[in-house]
Amino acid sequence: MKSYLRLLISAVLLFNINKIDAACISESTTSSGTVYFDLNSLKLNLNTSNTKSIHVARFSAEQLASSMGLNINDPIFSCDDNGYLVFGESVYPSIAGSTKHGTGKLTTGIDNLYLYFVASTGNLNNMKYPTMDGRSYIYYPPEKKKITWKDIGDIDVYLYKEGAIKSGRSLHAGIISLLQTSNGIRLITIRNKTRYHVTAQGCMALSGDQTVRFHDVYSSSFKGKGTTAGYADFNIGIECTEKIEPTITFSARTISGAPESIIQLNRANATNTAKGVGVQILYMGAPVPIGKPFVVGHSDRNARYNLPFTARYYQTDDRITGGKANAIAHFTVQYE
Repeated sequence: MKSYLRLLISAVLLFNINKIDAACISESTTSSGTVYFDLNSLKLNLNTSNTKSIHVARFSAEQLASSMGLNINDPIFSCDDNGYLVFGESVYPSIAGSTKHGTGKLTTGIDNLYLYFVASTGNLNNMKYPTMDGRSYIYYPPEKKKITWKDIGDIDVYLYKEGAIKSGRSLHAGIISLLQTSNGIRLITIRNKTRYHVTAQGCMALSGDQTVRFHDVYSSSFKGKGTTAGYADFNIGIECTEKIEPTITFSARTISGAPESIIQLNRANATNTAKGVGVQILYMGAPVPIGKPFVVGHSDRNARYNLPFTARYYQTDDRITGGKANAIAHFTVQYE
């Protein structure tokens, strides 16, 4: 009686092992596919301390099918009730998280910078990797159903930043994720094409285009060549994330024979434009040279500055003729 029981148990165990091995089968004679994304093709502003998702790439279902030599409606695999689809297996460790797409995070080796994947256009329960608890995504398809790329859908790749990114770190080229069955039938390999070297901006301008408005200024307010009249204050906001010395350079048309800080009026030769005056910009009371960078202070890490400027009219000729007195200047924030 005891021998009979041992043989019966062995037979049951053997049956279960065979069933697990045959969990999924390939429905295609083609090999797996590989797709690539390239972070170096993006212009990423990583220096700010905010949290945001950055769309990197979309691999359409048609593109993924084509990489395997298939059409979007061609069957790829089917599984019995023990088989399932796995989206994961990254070379980078995954951790729990909560991005705006409801995913966890793949660590990249770069502080505050992560990756994640979303396939929301198919019908596999909104496939995401990593899951919010930091695991691979697992999907159990209906038994014997032949899964196609139309079922899986497009796959989107996102970077996720949770603060300022320090320059000088790299995300290496290689396998970022795999899509395969529970018994190792590989569908797609997603790879980072080239090594991505982080070069985060040390400073960025927070101010966009500004209109600086003067009240009416009368020619009688000027007292001769080299004198000034009227003024309008404005500010330029910058944010810096590293210990650097930010500089600002103003660029504009200047006036021959006038100081280098004087900006020529728009449409200077038009009959309705004022004559004999230009616009001068000052920073903390000192004239700003046009076309030359000037230091606006030393930045500590993660600092915001609201830099005070003043614009005023400057008499450039002995005689002034009234008219429109508008001018345009562009500014560039640089750092060392």
